[in-house]
Amino acid sequence: MSPLLSRDRIVTFFDDDRMPWRQWRWVFGAVWMIFLVYPVVSVAQSDNTTFVKALGLVDLGVFATVYLVACMLLMDAVPSAAYKSSMHADQDGGRWPVAGVLVVLACLLFPIIHEETFALAGFLMAAVSFIAPRRVQVAAIFALIAASYLVPRLLGWDVDFGVIAIMVAIGMTMIAIRAVSERERDREQSVERQRELNAELAVVAERESVARDVHDILGHSLTVISVKSELASRLIDLDPERAKAEIAEVNALSREALAEVRSTVGRLRTPELPSGLASAASALAAAGIVADLPDPAEARTPHATLFAWVLREAVTNIVRHSGASSCRVWVGCDEITVADDGTGSAMLAFGNGLRGLSERVADAGGELRVESDEHGTLVTATMVTATVRATTVRDRVGRERDGAAHDGMNR
Repeated sequence: MSPLLSRDRIVTFFDDDRMPWRQWRWVFGAVWMIFLVYPVVSVAQSDNTTFVKALGLVDLGVFATVYLVACMLLMDAVPSAAYKSSMHADQDGGRWPVAGVLVVLACLLFPIIHEETFALAGFLMAAVSFIAPRRVQVAAIFALIAASYLVPRLLGWDVDFGVIAIMVAIGMTMIAIRAVSERERDREQSVERQRELNAELAVVAERESVARDVHDILGHSLTVISVKSELASRLIDLDPERAKAEIAEVNALSREALAEVRSTVGRLRTPELPSGLASAASALAAAGIVADLPDPAEARTPHATLFAWVLREAVTNIVRHSGASSCRVWVGCDEITVADDGTGSAMLAFGNGLRGLSERVADAGGELRVESDEHGTLVTATMVTATVRATTVRDRVGRERDGAAHDGMNR
């Protein structure tokens, strides 16, 4: 079976909310099917028998169906980069057969409506534009334009310069749209690569900082401890009191060095909100959950460390237990809210993670609230000075979630 019609692809087509046909992106390509009225009229008014006209209309019907399916299945509108990579491998084996079927169906109309068949060229240009590499797209569009002039001349038909002008306009528009979209995609990829590079550089800088801290703390302290312990060993018999003083200083230096090492390790283990948002985005994407997160560079709050702990625990629970398809995070000056549309429960009990998080928030002078039902779960950490503002955010999230659930019931 063709990869385009494999069992997995058929299941994905009907069940995956990320497919283009379930998000109405395919309408952009399918809306132009209104122009099929021209070849339909040409077939109906042609000087052919009723049987031949019926065959022509059936051909156009099949052409329209194949083109519509191509819009649904092949338009490059999958949101997740990881999902794209897995889907493209399957699509490559089925793209060109679909284009070939469209070309064959169009050619079958030549004996019926002659040069007016080129009214279908715009659909072929559109199909090629979203299944072919850019060079192939440009070559195919110019080939179709050339054919609209050469084929009628070779077969003794009339050359319809109006159709040729329309084809030129459509072709140039398709090429321009493709160029703009590819430039935008390249820009997004460049930005993503820069973000990855910045993250890697941040890790390297952190490692260098740790190396410097460890060297400064242990290098100096161990050197002094070594010298003083050696001196104390020599003074044990000669000056016991001095030896005791040196040993006491060694003990104090050891404790001081240990405290500084613990401080360094604690700094490494303390999460940062910007890096926490980046990690959350990565974890949610890996789990196939659509994430709506604030820009890490704009997430500024005096409670960044506390909110990073809240974000980490909430996202971990979403990925592990919720079965959600989307997650939204709001970060304000004195509050953070994490909402998902997974399967929650009004009887949700605090596990060790949420219980420890609640204690951490309370120790910082705030309040942790968890609201869960069949429409999802809402986790809100609010500092005491922002109680009213947090209530407003929870009400807004609740209204949006109820609205989404209502829309789902209507569908």
